[in-house]
Amino acid sequence: MNLAMHPEYAALIDKAAESHRCGRTTEDFTGRDIDLARMYCYALRTHSIGAFHATAEALKHRPVCGAEAMVQRRRALEALGDLQDQAMDPVPCDFRAVISTLHRYHRNIVRALDAMAADSAGIPIAQRFAEIMNQITGSNGLHVASDTEAPPQACFTVPNLHITIVPLVYGDHHSWNLAYLPEVRGGVPIHRHRHGVEIHLGYEPLNGSAVLGGFRTAVREGYAMPIPPGTAHGYLNAGGCPHHVPFVFGSLRHGGWGVFFDVEPVSRPVAQLLEVPRRSPQFNQMIYLQREIARACELSGSRRWILIPASTTNREGSGGLELAIARINQSGFAWPSDEFRIVSVVNGRGMLTVAHVSREVGPHDHFGIPAGMKASLRQLGHAPLVVLDCLIRSASSSR
Repeated sequence: MNLAMHPEYAALIDKAAESHRCGRTTEDFTGRDIDLARMYCYALRTHSIGAFHATAEALKHRPVCGAEAMVQRRRALEALGDLQDQAMDPVPCDFRAVISTLHRYHRNIVRALDAMAADSAGIPIAQRFAEIMNQITGSNGLHVASDTEAPPQACFTVPNLHITIVPLVYGDHHSWNLAYLPEVRGGVPIHRHRHGVEIHLGYEPLNGSAVLGGFRTAVREGYAMPIPPGTAHGYLNAGGCPHHVPFVFGSLRHGGWGVFFDVEPVSRPVAQLLEVPRRSPQFNQMIYLQREIARACELSGSRRWILIPASTTNREGSGGLELAIARINQSGFAWPSDEFRIVSVVNGRGMLTVAHVSREVGPHDHFGIPAGMKASLRQLGHAPLVVLDCLIRSASSSR
């Protein structure tokens, strides 16, 4: 079963193989190679709890026919396990991104595909796995994820909460995800994170209540709710329309993003939650997101401003999530080359350039900008281009 490879991706894999043949020489690697390898690595890293995990779970539930198939099944699961484990390793900023990180990703993806193809019961699973990988390996390196659906064999069910999570972008210490709630009355069960910080986002139409601590408040407008560590939170859907919950999660105290290993359900009946007004002190740091987006759309010039500062969620070394909004016009906008940044397009279309790679983006698209890389975006067409961006900052940098 062949893996689709864009010429840029294939050239990197060939360079990595040649380096290993020549004693891991690094003389032929350019800054362009390293930038591309880092972008591919981060795109693949998102599937630690996406396709890598989901494919392994799908395989475990397939019957095995014969001793040889059992051997191949074991090989596939080992390769998929190694791919998941890579999430704990930082993506390097030098030649190691090519000859170590990307090389390992590619080798284990091919091993998993070969083993599944040799196991007749695993072929349908292998085909779906290949489709997901091809979206990355067949791209020019600038991978974009959409939050419009829960793609099969690329999602995760959170233990104890039983909600479907779609991972969109996985950074160094934070991630942007979607809690996919297809049922009209589906909500996010109340839970908390010990060391994780979070921001819940809500887009209209809305008919429900946001939960924070021992309180709840009715929400009818788009919102962005910051959640410090150790704070019970959730969303109670009153019905009428399904409500999917995009959320950003992060922590400087976890290896990788850690969200699914830092979840504690909270058994608290809804009747025990004190209902308070939307503008009460308990929710005074909750942003009217839809209003901010409308305000940004009315601007003509490019401008970025912070909606939620990192200090709002930073506690005891966890780091804090900084959420900002930007209006970007035809003249374009360039982000600072600081920490890993995750961007979500909420209105309009634009041309994105990261390092030397470009592609068009539009509403519901999400992408990551690795630390130290130059990135710019400019508006295409007449609709105002508005984006959200989020990064995680330490105590010293969030002041």
